[in-house]
Amino acid sequence: MLGLPSRPGALGLALLALGLAAAIVFGARFLREHARTPLVLACSVCAAATLGSAPFFVWRLVEDVRYTTSLNRSDYDGAGPIQAFLQPYLLDTVPALIPRGDTYMTAVGAGVPYDAARKAFPSLALQTLFPRISVASARDADWVVAWGVDPRSVAPVRRVVVARPRSGAYPALLVARVRR
Repeated sequence: MLGLPSRPGALGLALLALGLAAAIVFGARFLREHARTPLVLACSVCAAATLGSAPFFVWRLVEDVRYTTSLNRSDYDGAGPIQAFLQPYLLDTVPALIPRGDTYMTAVGAGVPYDAARKAFPSLALQTLFPRISVASARDADWVVAWGVDPRSVAPVRRVVVARPRSGAYPALLVARVRR
């Protein structure tokens, strides 16, 4: 998630160290009284590691929730696509072109400059175009949503529409009705 630290930091490490130290102290006392088999020993070590790391995970969860609940709607909607080098508004005009309930397939080509964007595009389409139905094959699709590739190279189509014009390094987004 954008804006969240990738490392635990000093406070996170302190919570982790204190939690594990407390778990070791209480675990050692338990083991002196109950350690009769290797299974009890192994379970005790696992329980100590789990319970000892709990303060850190609770703190991290609270920090993550605090950060994400403070996001405005624009930041919230755009965070995922932005991390994948996608423009969050890329498909905003497409729902008006494809009727609800119709099927569509996505086609992404080498014209899209970033591998992460090419991989994430179908997921963004799935989210943005719902309740339209995503299909894998052109023969099952009513529409082709193409980015970085000509939809005519994917399926026999009619009426190709530029849904989003070329923008900087990003190619135009094209939508076309599949010819039946």
